[in-house]
Amino acid sequence: MLLHCGKCSSRGGVGLRECLVIYVDAALDKNGRAGCGLAVFVRGRAVYTESFGFAHAGGSAQLEAHVCAAALDLAAARWPLHRVVVRTDCAPVVRSRFPSSETFRAAVHEVRERIRRGHRVVRYVSRKANPAHELARDGLKKLARQGVPVAA
Repeated sequence: MLLHCGKCSSRGGVGLRECLVIYVDAALDKNGRAGCGLAVFVRGRAVYTESFGFAHAGGSAQLEAHVCAAALDLAAARWPLHRVVVRTDCAPVVRSRFPSSETFRAAVHEVRERIRRGHRVVRYVSRKANPAHELARDGLKKLARQGVPVAA
């Protein structure tokens, strides 16, 4: 599992701290419940993990894009002096040039706008190598146990 960012150096005379690698994943069930997982690593060591669930009416790729955007926002707020690599197992978020639906297009646009604002990139990682995968499943399980109503 790659946890190191090879492009973490000073840029433009501004010294940046270590590179954060943020793994994100989302799980969506057929009833509109979503689970999200997030794992933040610095130098190969987990420094923050979180899992949560909520109702979601859109598709899974749209959900994954929103989770990537939220991870970029979190990094900007909590670790503004770090370079950031967000890793997702949702290839369309990373590779889609022309998103298929309007809602997915808007979600991918959110991600790209956040990338432009700083030293941040989004990269693909396989599901097996994504430590946030189980966290997303845990978030979905927590939500199901709470009996939260499903999305309409």
